Amino acid sequence: MKGLLTYKNLLLVMCSLIIFSCSKEIDGSDVILLNNEKEILEFTFLSSDNEELEIDVSARIDQNDKIISVVLPYGTPVRALKPNIKVSESASIIQGTDIFVDFSDPLNYSVIAEDGTTSDYTVRVRVVASTDQEILLTIFNQNPDNTLGWDITSDNVSAWEGIVVIDEKIIGLELDEKGLTILPPEICDLFYLKTLSLEGNMITEIPRQIEDLSNNLRVLNLGGNQIEIIPGEFFSLEKLTDLRMYTNMLVDIPADINKLTELRYLSLSNNALQTLPSELFELSELNTLFINNIELLEVPQEITNLSKLTSLGISSNQLGSVPDHVLEIETLTRLDIYNAGISTIPSGITKLSNLRRLQLSGNNLVDINENVGDLFLLENLLLKTNMIEEIPVKLSNLINLQVLDISENNIFSMPNAVCDLVNTGTEIVIDAGVGCM
Repeated sequence: MKGLLTYKNLLLVMCSLIIFSCSKEIDGSDVILLNNEKEILEFTFLSSDNEELEIDVSARIDQNDKIISVVLPYGTPVRALKPNIKVSESASIIQGTDIFVDFSDPLNYSVIAEDGTTSDYTVRVRVVASTDQEILLTIFNQNPDNTLGWDITSDNVSAWEGIVVIDEKIIGLELDEKGLTILPPEICDLFYLKTLSLEGNMITEIPRQIEDLSNNLRVLNLGGNQIEIIPGEFFSLEKLTDLRMYTNMLVDIPADINKLTELRYLSLSNNALQTLPSELFELSELNTLFINNIELLEVPQEITNLSKLTSLGISSNQLGSVPDHVLEIETLTRLDIYNAGISTIPSGITKLSNLRRLQLSGNNLVDINENVGDLFLLENLLLKTNMIEEIPVKLSNLINLQVLDISENNIFSMPNAVCDLVNTGTEIVIDAGVGCM
């Protein structure tokens, strides 16, 4: 009987422990949550793993449709390629990655998460089908009124005007003002292209295949054309550092602009934009931003997020005053705000102590705030075509000035101390008849 009680007591203790454990599990205090992330983050063919390749080739990954797209140079064999794949933390590729694979047809890759769930991706590899010369001939033939000046009977494309060739690879096209109206999709098969300049043509449309240049393109100049829309595929050009889209017919900048994370230089001037997406101000590497004449009524506060900005152009927008938050961008060395309806220079201009160039021409200024004389690093002070009547003596402190333009104002004389700036190399641009006193 005593043994039976002991056994029953033991069962009671065990049940209590089980119940206690279960309650703890329900409470979640001892539950270990397994990671369910299962994305392919990077898919690259490294030249060190694939002797057929001269440079690393990165894929574009569409996380929504789970499509991985790769473009390889003309003539690349694809029956034995080894990919380098980066996946989510704690996830793995079911098929394995340290093997050579035939990519002649689309292939599926499955990613398994730590919690056992899976995600399937389709990899599509395309090899450029045309030679560089054939691509250039397509550009020539689709623009019959061009002024390219190419001798298309010559096989030496490096001798063709505007073609930059290194190691037998086209790395640059400089086709400014050549009467081009069509940008054929084939141009996007110039695999090694790093610089594409098409300024001053009559191009109306960017081909969606532009994304195929994402592996190498760094500089793109489409200024002075008739482009109305930037296609979504454009924002796959994540290695761009310099983008010029000024003087087109754009009315909108898509929020996906923030995908161009390497941008240093951006010009959107002379477009009827009126507003800018907040995402533009997430471009943390940006050092030059020109948004002149875009019908902007105010400069977004988020511009202060651009911590590396050194050059800013916000001219020909009816701002009415120098925005206070622009004065917070202490990294600025150049500030252009001409033709903006500005009537005063704020005392806070001294916050911009790194300024080398201050352009305030074509405004409604009647005087010059003497605090401008504290901007000791100024090299260019441009105040042409205002209503200024008097020059403060304090401007004589600006011994680094290279150009002082105060022409087309209501000035009859200047202080001798300011006139003496010519002795330290300053060019003073002033109306005839204005003397020193």
